[in-house]
Amino acid sequence: MRDTAFAGSNARIRVYESQLLQNDQFERMLQANSFEEAARVLRDTPYRNDVDELLETRDYDELLSKELQRVYDEMFSLSPDPALVELFSLRYTYHNLKVLFKARMTGENFDSMLIPIGKNPMSDYRQAVEIGKSDELDQAYIDSIQEVLVAEEEYNSIQSVDIILDRRYFTHLRWLAEKIDDREIIDFVKYYIDLNNLSTLSRAIKQRKNRNFLVTILSSSGNIPKETLVELGKESLETAGKLLSEGPFASIVQDSLDPETHELSPVKVDLETDNAIMDKMKEAKLQPFGALPLLAFIHAKETEVKNLRMIFAGKENNLPIESVRERMRMNYGS
Repeated sequence: MRDTAFAGSNARIRVYESQLLQNDQFERMLQANSFEEAARVLRDTPYRNDVDELLETRDYDELLSKELQRVYDEMFSLSPDPALVELFSLRYTYHNLKVLFKARMTGENFDSMLIPIGKNPMSDYRQAVEIGKSDELDQAYIDSIQEVLVAEEEYNSIQSVDIILDRRYFTHLRWLAEKIDDREIIDFVKYYIDLNNLSTLSRAIKQRKNRNFLVTILSSSGNIPKETLVELGKESLETAGKLLSEGPFASIVQDSLDPETHELSPVKVDLETDNAIMDKMKEAKLQPFGALPLLAFIHAKETEVKNLRMIFAGKENNLPIESVRERMRMNYGS
């Protein structure tokens, strides 16, 4: 698709970007003395119509979930290529596939855990999980579903659902990027997969997971060879951090080291990788054409919602301001 096809949608995106929360608004919420005071800061934002209900119910999860659903619905309608929006909605779809498979295997109803964000209606995924095929879903979804069905027949293990679908998610993500056929998007997706592999690796080392676990869970769809990461899994967090500090993600890894133990910190890896992705997304601010601005706006909205959730949870549980601030992600606005 030609870059100019996004000219109209990108003009709309610039308007939406101007409505994103700014750093000073997040700071006012952080400094608020109570949950209610933090919520009232939103009266001067696009969330203004939800403040009274939030003050009454304190159900910020419901408010934020509905906001994300609204944004995704709008972006699917706006994008010249819906597959671009599907890139970011895919993680919700794979979450929903996990829920549907676990309901199938246990006989319980987990519908309350489903998140209505995705390319297709929930009924399409539900049917595909039950019968293993669909005329509505792309083949990449069917491949993932059928792999779980085969494992279910052989092992009947709920744990295998998570392992298979976590890996298949990244394979599907890479497939979708190749389908979009935009070099910038393909490079971003491979970068995103590499960062997620680093996060998975650090947690696996901390939990002393074996080689077979790493072979199963790590994705081979990024730039870093999977075998390289698997070999690093034998090392300590300190040694792995040292070796990774000499590679292509040196700055991220160095910022993820514990200053006292010099060990790779999984919590810091998650924070630094999220911030690195935001840095990539901020490059879209300078682009009048192309697919990246729309993708960047979705990521910015996801980050805004994540930060709001952290602040409200902190106020609800009387957490220290600095404890909340250090967990917040880099903001797209300024």
